[in-house]
Amino acid sequence: MYVKYCSSLKSRPKADAFVVPYVIQKGKPKLLVIDSFDVREAHTAIKCGDFTAKQGEHLTIYSKQLNEKRLVLLGLGEAKELTVELLRRTYASLVKDCLKKKIEKVITFLPDIKGLSDTQVARGVAEGMALANYRFIKNKSDMKEQLLKGVYFLSASKAAKQVIGETLKISDAVNFSRDLVNDNADVVTPQYLVKCARTMSRKYAKLSSTIFDKKRLQKEKMGLILAVNRGSFRDPALIMMKYRGNPKSTEHTVIVGKGVTYDTGGLNLKPTGSMETMRCDMGGAGSVFGIMEAIASLGLKVNVTGVVPTTENGIDAHSYKPGDVYVGYSGKTVEIGNTDAEGRLILADALAYASKHLKPTRIIDFATLTGAMVIALGHVATGMMSNDDCLAEALSTAGEETYERVWRLPLFDEYRKQLKSDIADIKNTGGRGGGSITAALFLKEFVGDVPWAHLDIAGTAFISSADEYRPKNATGVGVRLIVEYLKKT
Repeated sequence: MYVKYCSSLKSRPKADAFVVPYVIQKGKPKLLVIDSFDVREAHTAIKCGDFTAKQGEHLTIYSKQLNEKRLVLLGLGEAKELTVELLRRTYASLVKDCLKKKIEKVITFLPDIKGLSDTQVARGVAEGMALANYRFIKNKSDMKEQLLKGVYFLSASKAAKQVIGETLKISDAVNFSRDLVNDNADVVTPQYLVKCARTMSRKYAKLSSTIFDKKRLQKEKMGLILAVNRGSFRDPALIMMKYRGNPKSTEHTVIVGKGVTYDTGGLNLKPTGSMETMRCDMGGAGSVFGIMEAIASLGLKVNVTGVVPTTENGIDAHSYKPGDVYVGYSGKTVEIGNTDAEGRLILADALAYASKHLKPTRIIDFATLTGAMVIALGHVATGMMSNDDCLAEALSTAGEETYERVWRLPLFDEYRKQLKSDIADIKNTGGRGGGSITAALFLKEFVGDVPWAHLDIAGTAFISSADEYRPKNATGVGVRLIVEYLKKT
């Protein structure tokens, strides 16, 4: 979706629809645009009660007064209740309506809203439109990609234009993440992710990539990644994407993402009904790739390394076995309580390596880790566990700004007892009770003293039905959250 700007009504280009926003003020619709705009057909519709300006309402009028075929009245709801999030939702609903009508180009004002700055308004409008303007139909032979191609904004300030430009880059990165997670597991393999990393490092001068192939993983003694990989005919990899936007700074954020490109459950085989969407088990990797794309395209003055341990959790005669003990990069031995708790194993080797060699100021990991998190928080919020209050608070604040909200759970020492093993240093499962917490405590064993936050995106990375601006299936969660966090770091 491209964006262009025009300074006046008279200079506006041709489009398929003209969108005008209204709020409810003193019980009546009020137009939120410049005084020179006046269309009798809109007055008639309001007078007849066909349009009340409630939040998300849109009325299409086939106008004779305008150059555009359609005049769309867009309701923003009560003026005093408007927030950036409500703008996202409302303009997302507008885009969905445009897609149904096969509208390709629209002209709209940026509404002037009391209590919100022009940059806040620009962000809400642009995010809502860009994030809703997405479909993954690659594998549907009877459909063509029908998306909103262009938006023309009238009378946008210089600051608003800058925010819109940044927002579109971030949204493109979110959609990149969505595409990776949505595509076939036989397409998005560990080797495919390696190619993506190398492509990005050629695209951006400040981004470089380092790949550990299977031989290098064996040399480094990353026994947990190698254990999970044993049942797959595809080799594993550890992908590291290094971005240096501020070389003079010692601040260094490491983002780790679980990259299980398909999860059978291993010998603890998943049942029918639980396996069909397991291409999404690299949702954490998708988030990391989207984050790296966003910060590189924006040219943020930060230092970030994205780390993705990636493999399939396949099943064959060589599969790793429940009850056996494997040694990870850290040197700790791990008893396998369940081969379907594989994500924490590959993350453990990645976290241990990052903590020891990458000199991180902080580590943040993303993983579709536990079904228990879906039970606890559903698909609304991401579960967060952390060993550092400042990091947790900063991520919570960024979550409120982007509406990719996180909810912190405890890491009480009492839960650690559930991971005790009689035959190894630690067990990879802690039972049903507090399952998300014990999974995080397992990871905590491998980060040392580095400030760390674990984001369990099992409920937010992949959803069964679309909402306002999150499509069905992959959502690209975490990209906007981390970009917002890094801007404030």
